[in-house]
Amino acid sequence: MDDLLNEAKSTKFMSTIDLKAGYHQVKVYEAGQEKTAFICPFGTYKFLRMPFGLRNAPATFQRLIDKFRSGLKDVFALSYLDDVIVLSENFDKHLADLRQVFERLSLFKLTANRNKCNFACNRVKYLGHYITEQGIEVDADKVSSVQKITEPTCVKEVQSYLQTCSWFRRYVPHFSEIARPLSDLTKKNTTWTWGEPERKAFESLKRMLISPPVLSQPDGNKPFIIRTDASSMLWVQS
Repeated sequence: MDDLLNEAKSTKFMSTIDLKAGYHQVKVYEAGQEKTAFICPFGTYKFLRMPFGLRNAPATFQRLIDKFRSGLKDVFALSYLDDVIVLSENFDKHLADLRQVFERLSLFKLTANRNKCNFACNRVKYLGHYITEQGIEVDADKVSSVQKITEPTCVKEVQSYLQTCSWFRRYVPHFSEIARPLSDLTKKNTTWTWGEPERKAFESLKRMLISPPVLSQPDGNKPFIIRTDASSMLWVQS
């Protein structure tokens, strides 16, 4: 998922396409249908279409989507399971890109959920983030939930807090270094201590997420500057 967001570039026109009942659009081979059988009060049934919950269902569906996307020519499109996004620099190109995408969907007999699609926008929500003409932005609703979290009182609550904040770590410079006092609490055989270092780390993460930066792709036409930084705990290159 992070790799897809890293690939997403800022463009003027964006469309998101949600594939309807994703897994159910994939037929199950006749020889494999009996492996999906289940018993209920009305008898024994088996799936003719790939159901949710199969161990290899996500990989199978992603292979299908990757094959669909590989045939697109001169179209910048990303896909994660049933979520597809198409990005174009101008409106005419965007229409041509969408036409090609839907032709490929038709070829693969994949249908889209019209109510969950967004076309020719300058700001769309994708994989829990907002992609805009300026760059990638955090979802404000998710950030607001972090602001409501109170100070942890046990290791389990610290782990939960860190897992939540990790979703936004791309927006927090030096995330690992800031969160280290909290991460140390989660180590095995560590005695629970909630003091000033832990409280400072907790509040710092919350504060930095109040106004997170907009992340943009690097401009290949401009010079690149490599900045290195070192500390007693870790070595960072950015």
